[in-house]
Amino acid sequence: MRIRLNSVMAVAAFVAILSFDLGLAARQAGQGQAGAAPGAGQRGGGGGRGGRGANANLPPAGPAPRLANGKPDLSGHWNNPYTPNMAGARGANALDPATLMPFDWPHKGEPLPDAKGQPKTYDLPYTEWGLAEWKAYDPEKNGDYAGSCLPFGMSRNINSPHGVQIVHSNDAIAFLFEQNTWFHYVPLESNFKWPADLPPSWNGLSTGHWDGDKLVIETTGFNGYTRLDTNGHPHSKEMKMTNTLERLDSRTIRHTVTVHDPKAYTHDWTNVRTWTLKPANDVIMEYSCEENNLGLDDGTIVKWKYPDRK
Repeated sequence: MRIRLNSVMAVAAFVAILSFDLGLAARQAGQGQAGAAPGAGQRGGGGGRGGRGANANLPPAGPAPRLANGKPDLSGHWNNPYTPNMAGARGANALDPATLMPFDWPHKGEPLPDAKGQPKTYDLPYTEWGLAEWKAYDPEKNGDYAGSCLPFGMSRNINSPHGVQIVHSNDAIAFLFEQNTWFHYVPLESNFKWPADLPPSWNGLSTGHWDGDKLVIETTGFNGYTRLDTNGHPHSKEMKMTNTLERLDSRTIRHTVTVHDPKAYTHDWTNVRTWTLKPANDVIMEYSCEENNLGLDDGTIVKWKYPDRK
């Protein structure tokens, strides 16, 4: 089902469209790569590089590179951690947005014996609607849109294990996801307005602004068909997702994602993650889920059907 070819044509096309300076981005992405440990360019499950301690011999990280406007430059090919379960075991990874500490909610961690599919727990602060959606999720029986090669959605794109190329300028930032060769464009101009008549979409519409040296990206306008992660945690089309990206040094980004969705959850919740820069010889690759997906034809993969989201 998954075909990956050694090609960067998609990246070049996106960069040309966005009129970004790829040469500058490549130079910045290569900072801190000299002296990388042997095997650092090898890909493993979840983007691992050569096993435990592979980065031990890297020189100290340098300062975060800067754009012409003085803001941190987030350009580079990043290893964003594979996160199939944003809640964590019994909700351990769901943090309070105000404190970034674990918090409690009624029934936290309790088993849900009447849930469909794989065993589930009360791992997030669900509303009645959200809990029903979580209990009903059964991709083996009902299919999953990702198995039908439809867009994963902004949250699940970021959670995927294959890396993301960021191309950044003063006025915009673009995420070039290796996952299915998808992209997401985020304007950073303060007076930018998306057309009011755009329909809801799989990835939603994003705008970004700076809070000091932290980039804040707010995304709304979802069609409600997607899930937050591989485990199938729900969200509604009214969700507002906020991602922050803070470049700590030449090869590290601190990332937070906050879910605000009163239809699905009684309390906002946050994940905190660390992104690391991939080695210079690890390039974004072509990913195809549009052809040779024989599982849809022979029944190995259950064909997903659009839910009723009226």
